Amino acid sequence: MPRDPVADIIAYNKPLLEHRVDSAFGDLTAAALKRKLDALGNSPFQFFRGTFHLMCWDLFQSSERLSQAAAPEGLIVGDLHLENFGVYRGASGALVFDVNDFDDVGVGPLDLDVKRLCTSAMLLPGLAQGVRLNAAKAIARAWAEEIEKLGGRFPIPPWDEKKAEGRVQALLHEKAPKTRQEMVAKCAPEKGHAKLLQNEKFVRPVKSWIDVAKAAAAEYLEALKQLKAPDPPKDCEVLDIAYRFKGTGSLGRLRFTALLGHGNERRMIELKEARSSAMDDARGREELLNRARVQTAAIRRMQGDPWPRVAGTHLGKVQALGRENEPEEEKVGSDRFASGDAKHEELNAYARQCGQVLARLHARVNAHSSLAARWNPQDAARLAVEFAEKYAPLVESDQKAFVKARADVAKALGLP
Repeated sequence: MPRDPVADIIAYNKPLLEHRVDSAFGDLTAAALKRKLDALGNSPFQFFRGTFHLMCWDLFQSSERLSQAAAPEGLIVGDLHLENFGVYRGASGALVFDVNDFDDVGVGPLDLDVKRLCTSAMLLPGLAQGVRLNAAKAIARAWAEEIEKLGGRFPIPPWDEKKAEGRVQALLHEKAPKTRQEMVAKCAPEKGHAKLLQNEKFVRPVKSWIDVAKAAAAEYLEALKQLKAPDPPKDCEVLDIAYRFKGTGSLGRLRFTALLGHGNERRMIELKEARSSAMDDARGREELLNRARVQTAAIRRMQGDPWPRVAGTHLGKVQALGRENEPEEEKVGSDRFASGDAKHEELNAYARQCGQVLARLHARVNAHSSLAARWNPQDAARLAVEFAEKYAPLVESDQKAFVKARADVAKALGLP
């Protein structure tokens, strides 16, 4: 089958709009997809972030040597890049640094995560080729060394201030405690903090979708009770609902923020459509019976100190993942490294830690299979860098083709 990235982008995103065009939600979905197309045209790095399905096609449908797996299969993140790590407060109450996006979590070769992470380093904006290659090598080397060091060790602690260095350590150390009230006051600044601010990020949907989101919030809160989540919202009512524009690859999915309140207490939860993994789609696997619950279970096992309040729910008939927004979440943007230090020590330190954190995630859930398999993590790491060196130019070429066909893509999707 010939490879056509532009046609695949249309095919992947069109279903998001088609099944909602008559549901009083078409306008917001169209607006989100328009933002997605804008993001894909901004840079190869942004394009890479929003087109995991293209890489899955190349890895699982191609017979090229570099597409072949060099590691055993297991539970992996899938859509991984350098902006899918961040600082947050885990269930233990401590600040940690870990992977923070599991939209495409699923079963696949462990080195797929490494290949994708290394490729994202090769696409960092504003840096020389040699600098990006060194970052990719730092990721792969750190991952392999950590995999070998960990072996079958259990439990594997999260990445915290004691282990961190550079920018990650600064985020964990300098992050002044923020309260939910401060976060809510920024998003709902009116007196009483009972209504979300309408701006470029938050838009109030029509009443029918407000009712759907309220039902999803109630189901989410009930699921937290069943999971015995720490400090769940109690006796809260939904004060306001807004559609939220956020992300790159996930733009176009149903995504709402619900503002909850009880007395003077305010909390915000996110309700996000749980779409099947692009890995499963590329391999022709059947859609999972309950994708959102699979995501929830994976998150609770893969993160070193899991998000404390995450659970599956439904937006009407659509599976969704609910998660409370925490005030101290923060990530390191890729543009930070363009004007970094002369020797790029900050970038390399960050790259190493991303590799180490990924290895810890893999080891937590896959030690039983990775220890039993015949493979060499060092070889897998070397091949991941080789893959990234060759795949990054293909991403750049695909992005140029997309930019050239941008108007045709919008027309095919029925966007203005």
